[in-house]
Amino acid sequence: MRLKQIAIVILFFAVLTSCRKGYKVEDGKVYYEYWNEGTGQNKMYLKHADAKTFRELDLDCDGNFVFGKDKDHLYIDGELIKNIDPHTFKFIGNYIFRDKDSAYFFGFYNDLNNCAIKGVNPNKLKLIQYPWAKTNNLIIHGGEAIELNHVNDFVPIDEDWGKTKEHIVYNNHILYGADVKSFKITSSFEGKDKRFRFEFGAIVEEEFRKTRLNNFDFSKTEFCRIEPVVFVDINKNLVSYEEDEKNPIITVEKLKEQGFSVANIKPLEWGDSQRMIRVTLNKGHCVCVVEKCYNRDFSLPSETKKAFNVTERMYNEAIGN
Repeated sequence: MRLKQIAIVILFFAVLTSCRKGYKVEDGKVYYEYWNEGTGQNKMYLKHADAKTFRELDLDCDGNFVFGKDKDHLYIDGELIKNIDPHTFKFIGNYIFRDKDSAYFFGFYNDLNNCAIKGVNPNKLKLIQYPWAKTNNLIIHGGEAIELNHVNDFVPIDEDWGKTKEHIVYNNHILYGADVKSFKITSSFEGKDKRFRFEFGAIVEEEFRKTRLNNFDFSKTEFCRIEPVVFVDINKNLVSYEEDEKNPIITVEKLKEQGFSVANIKPLEWGDSQRMIRVTLNKGHCVCVVEKCYNRDFSLPSETKKAFNVTERMYNEAIGN
């Protein structure tokens, strides 16, 4: 029995030794060793690494990363990270790192070389709680930053949701049209207020009454009391967003004819799946919002430019807020 226990202990330490994860300098070359369940223990040659100046970095940080650097390069888990200064690279907190020029978020990502938080001055960045941070007039969620009024009023609700006195925030999107006082989270990506349901940072289109533009009488509509409507006959053909965004928005032009003036135009994006041009118009105390929505047809190849269905919708923001 004792011999069996000793054998198990030896085997246990042998497995630990064989599953090494880290860097190794050997015969003037730098290698990264790692374990893969399918192929076992592996060793990858780092052809750009300078063996004379290479060393492994011992950073007390979040995650299970293995950092290394030489005189010119930084490596994370054996991958060369481009455009990062290895001499000023350090850990800030909550999976956020920095060098002399930029801040980087390595909490969740698709590509280690695409983790820079764009538009952020690392000297002014302040942590809130994972994965939220702030700087100047920007709220940062993970690796994305958005402009937000009253940044110092921002309060995280959880890892996906936050709010100020004026806005509900989902990840890196402001929920335009959401009523802060009545808003409730219903799932990690859904919420609702007294008027609308929201998914992934936008009002769900089913909340709008579907109608045809040709059947809608703008001259007889009480815009201060208008119910949310979506015009489904704006464009029967798929369009290219880059080409179509320059065209006039039909609903906006109709409202201008009724004496409304444009107060704000804001392009919005939800990755590759949905884009929107949001226009706020005023006439006296009436505030109308027009949203031109572009939804990608994923049955088409990814390189297809004319791949967006188009609708336009309208609602009175004053009632909702």
